[in-house]
Amino acid sequence: MNANLDAILQDLAAPARVLAFCDETNLTEKPTATLVANLRLQVGIVVSSEVYGPVAEALGTFLTAHGLPEFHATEVVNPKAGTPWRDVPFALRLDAFERLTQALGMAGSRVPYLYLSKQDHDGFVAQCGGLITADYKRSLKTVFLSSMAEYLAAPTPVLVIDRDKNTPGPVLHPIENAGNLLGGGAISVESHKVIGLQIADMAACAVRRYLLKRDAIYAGNGSPFDEVAAQAVASFEGRFELLLDAQPLAA
Repeated sequence: MNANLDAILQDLAAPARVLAFCDETNLTEKPTATLVANLRLQVGIVVSSEVYGPVAEALGTFLTAHGLPEFHATEVVNPKAGTPWRDVPFALRLDAFERLTQALGMAGSRVPYLYLSKQDHDGFVAQCGGLITADYKRSLKTVFLSSMAEYLAAPTPVLVIDRDKNTPGPVLHPIENAGNLLGGGAISVESHKVIGLQIADMAACAVRRYLLKRDAIYAGNGSPFDEVAAQAVASFEGRFELLLDAQPLAA
């Protein structure tokens, strides 16, 4: 199975494919003035293989040129000690963040998403008499991936997700009613192996940063990274689709 999944991942730029790269993040842990506590986001970037190929190649060239293993948006903004981005100059980190924002604007791309709070999930658990027992993060991921399989109504779609911690990839993440997904489900793999996952990570980071920093941004007190995150979110207009309401892509 892994050999087949490796082949799919190595050939993401093959013509006439629809590619979906997905990531997740906590939007909040504690409540804010505008957001409830324990709010989780799942988001994807969906793009044609013909558009993705050149973008991935350019970003890969940037990483190679600067001796960096991968883009990890939060690390680019706030690199911790011992991380590869720690010794990268501010200007270059901002350049990298801007490049990821440009990648999010890939021609014809869509940005489907779902979100769920622990509070709402606990309410569902109570209403169903305990039939739903999974953690809210797992519940959200299950519904998101199932919805993505329905959304990707194309002849040759590929759904790629970041691996769970300490799980080597690629491995197949089964999805009930996987439709036409190549490989038979979501392909879970380490993010450093697939540029598309790093772009999806930027989408999740941009949404989180904008929601938490928007008051400072509107007041003109946002950092350069806050401003770029706001630009990224603004670029989602017309492409940001709540999956439960979204129409499947045209086959």
